Parts: sequence; structure tokens; C-alpha cells
Amino acid sequence: MLKIKYQFDSKTLTFKKVKLVWKEKIQRVLAFILVTGFSAVFVNLGYTSFYKTPKVLMLEEDREILLSKYDILNDQLEDIDFIISDIQQRDDYFYRSIFELEPIPPSVREAGFGGTNRYLDLEGYDNSDVLIETFKKVDVITKKIYVQSKSFDTVIELAKNKEKMIASIPAIQPVALKDFTRISDYFGSRQDPFNGKLTMHHGMDFTGPEGSDIFATGDGVVVESGYSFYGYGNRVVIDHGYGYKTVYAHLQKIFVDDGQKVKRGEVIGALGNTGRSTGAHLHYEVKLNNITVDPINYYFNDISAEEYDLMVAACSKRRNPMD
Repeated sequence: MLKIKYQFDSKTLTFKKVKLVWKEKIQRVLAFILVTGFSAVFVNLGYTSFYKTPKVLMLEEDREILLSKYDILNDQLEDIDFIISDIQQRDDYFYRSIFELEPIPPSVREAGFGGTNRYLDLEGYDNSDVLIETFKKVDVITKKIYVQSKSFDTVIELAKNKEKMIASIPAIQPVALKDFTRISDYFGSRQDPFNGKLTMHHGMDFTGPEGSDIFATGDGVVVESGYSFYGYGNRVVIDHGYGYKTVYAHLQKIFVDDGQKVKRGEVIGALGNTGRSTGAHLHYEVKLNNITVDPINYYFNDISAEEYDLMVAACSKRRNPMD
């Protein structure tokens, strides 16, 4: 309730009651409200500066719980990444090696994400660093899983065609045991029989009676058949698929044509002495991904373990004549 205002009258030496007009009354009411309001605001600010409201306390508690859950989530993501790394190693050095596939390069498995900042919408928050780090881990794991999935698709497809693949890989000798006299040269460095210089011999030479049957060592398609002017004489090249090719050189006769499909053990020519040759023999090469490899490792369907050991011993003796 507003107090009554009095004014001193100097003439009568008495106090007289002052009557307020409505404007003054309104001003006094507004002043009272403003003072009360500002006082309440200052009191509230002072209180909250030293004391936290129940709502603030609840929000801070929720924040701490979320941060702890993010820590747990990051630990789980690291565990998942470790498991994926283990799967990648098994894939590269076991599953893919079974089918003689090259390991997937780390640059492919660990490739990042290009373009603009993928995490721009996560910036500007109190805990943006935690959010961004978590999303980065999720993205990296997602990419690794995608690459691994594609690798498994390839391995599964090869596994489905395993029977065809086994029939295609060179796995027998190109000359029957009864038809060749000896292996006159092995894969590796040797002295060239024409000029005596040390050169690389990219295959194995089987010496035998001229006209002996020459066999395809795996299923495939003839991609070259005819005379070669690079010293091979009459030559046949078979593409077996899966990265394998075989070469049969110095043939007396060729019994197959370009584009012809052949089966393992099928006669494709006769042993001869054509081209750059010092006598009747077959020069035989195995190529994997267009790189010549030692044919001695591709006779596992045709000779016994004892015969293979003798062949390896003979090969080693030729390579190390001083032993």
C-alpha cells in the first residue's frame, strides 16, 4: 500500500496532506515494479554464481554419463578395428595366397576420405572433438569392412571355380617320363650354349627322341601357335587363366591352332630341334602374371615326392657345380 505524502505549510506552520494525481501514482507503481524486478534478477544472478540449480546439476550429470559412454564406445571401436586387422592379415597371407592373389596394398585398405570436411556440422559444440573422433573411427572401420567385403567376394568367386582352377593350373610334365632322356637345363642363370655368356634361362629343357609327344600341362586356350623368330622355333603358348601361361618351344610339329581349347594331357605338338637349338629338346616355360617362374614347382600331379626330390637335387647341383 502506498504511503500518504505530507507537505509542510510555512504560513500555518502545519503539515497538509498532499493529494497525488493519477500520473504520479502510476509512476510510483512502475518505479516499485522496476526496483523489485531488478532486485530479483541481481539476487538470482548472485545465487546461480555460487549455487547450481537442480536443472543445471541434472544436465551436467547427463553430460558426464554421455562422455563416459563415448569412452566405452571408442574402446569398442578399437576392439573392432583390431579384429578387422586380424581378418585382413588372414585374408592377405592365407585366403588370397591360396589362389595366388596379391595382398591388398595398405594404401587401399587405409585410404582416407577426400573432398570437403565431412565433420563440419559437428564443430562448434563443447565436446566436438569427442564427437568428431568417434565419427572418424566409425568411417575408417566402415571403409575397411567395405574393402574386405570386396576381397572376400573375389576369394569366394575363385573358390566356386576351384575345380576349374585346379584343372587349369600347370601341374604335369610336358613330356612323358618314358620319352625324355634327361633334363638338360633348369630354370636360372646359365652359360649360353652359343656364346658362353652368363644369361637367364627362363624355363626347363627336356631332351628326348625327336617326334615325342608334347602335352598341355593344364586346361586352357592356345593364344600363339607358329614359328617364332626370337629363337624359339615352332612355339605354342597356352593361356590357362588365373594368371598362368605356358610356353612350348623348338617343336618339330604343332598340332593345335590359335583360339583352340585344350585339356591337360592333350597332345599339342612333337618334340623337335627348330629355332635356336643345339639338339632335339623341348624348352618349357611357366608364366604367372606374365613373369616367368620355375617350372619345377608345377609337376605335383605327375611325379612322386621321391622323383621331385631327385629333380630338385639335380637342379641345385647344376646351379652350384662346385658343390
